[in-house]
Amino acid sequence: MAKTVLKIEGMSCGMCSNKVDQFLKKVNKVTAVTVDLKKGTAEVIHDGAKDEDLIRAVVDAGYKAKVKKGLF
Repeated sequence: MAKTVLKIEGMSCGMCSNKVDQFLKKVNKVTAVTVDLKKGTAEVIHDGAKDEDLIRAVVDAGYKAKVKKGLF
């Protein structure tokens, strides 16, 4: 299993974070998602999902995302 942390821009409420959660869970090889509205992040546990597929899911949900590098 791998973990990818995404920095997400544009989430402002619980419905936003729920939408991001739902879209990320639809990505192939994703096993778990934890969205933190306050931090503006999503922690994705997966079995080899591609970063670009995770980012595309967030964009499709209506938000901006990038992979968070470094300490998290």
